[in-house]
Amino acid sequence: MKRYIPISFVRQRAKLLGFDDCGAAKAEPCDVLPLKKWLSEGMNADMDYMSKYIDKREDITALFQGAETVFSFLISYNQVSNTSSYPCRIASYALGEDYHKALKAKLFRLIKHIREQYPDFEARVFVDTAPVLEKQWAVRAGLGWIGKNSTLVSKQFGSKVFLAEIVSNYQSDYALQEKDHCGNCNRCIASCPNKAITNHRTIDCNKCISYQTIENKGNIPSHIELNGWIYGCEDCIDACIWNIKAPKCHNKEFETSEPMQQLIENISSDSLCKAHFNKARKHSAIERVRFDKLLSTIAKAKPRKD
Repeated sequence: MKRYIPISFVRQRAKLLGFDDCGAAKAEPCDVLPLKKWLSEGMNADMDYMSKYIDKREDITALFQGAETVFSFLISYNQVSNTSSYPCRIASYALGEDYHKALKAKLFRLIKHIREQYPDFEARVFVDTAPVLEKQWAVRAGLGWIGKNSTLVSKQFGSKVFLAEIVSNYQSDYALQEKDHCGNCNRCIASCPNKAITNHRTIDCNKCISYQTIENKGNIPSHIELNGWIYGCEDCIDACIWNIKAPKCHNKEFETSEPMQQLIENISSDSLCKAHFNKARKHSAIERVRFDKLLSTIAKAKPRKD
């Protein structure tokens, strides 16, 4: 006998926990051909981990035996930034709490609520760190489409959104996919100073500011323009009309934290020390970058004083 849970039940409880949208997709194999092509062209730069576990990326049941459904969740971090006037910029997704921890906590609470009515609801949660093709699952769940800069775009919430998944042994109501609403717009492509966005909705990480300021553990090549970014980049995201129209987020944990605000002020006044950095990174996504890496990026990104 197949187990079934209405998507309306999951969505209602997810929204009570702060999620903005959710949908469900049948746990069928993913299309890994675009990933393999991207890897074959070396666009992953030195992110070798992207070439691992292709079998798990293709077949979600390799991560959760008996999977029937992938529930995909979306939550906005489209905040009103009070850091945009500073010469050095940090991507807004890293200004609040570490989204990995915050979203996992919400998902575990959601599973607990679901099991109050469906006690045999078995599940596993994923937030960005496992070999899961999150954007593909979000598209299948009807949450949006893949924009020309390869991000998931929601018609209602734009692309300043976090994605997360619950893989379950339950069937649900499977969504129709959202059609592409990019049309002839190329604002995101034109916004990238290093021309990192290809015509095939992919990113050449060798040219991408986000890759260079976070994933690249070595020196940033001299020809890469940072546009003031020292952790991540949102030039192509900010250019998107769907983000201009999107409502601001209502989750306080993703607003700029006091330690992150202080960190940016310290950087701007040339008074940054490792203690400031360690305090800010304790609960932020910037914990992925080393202090010496941040210093070298700041030196390259910050306008020179003549």
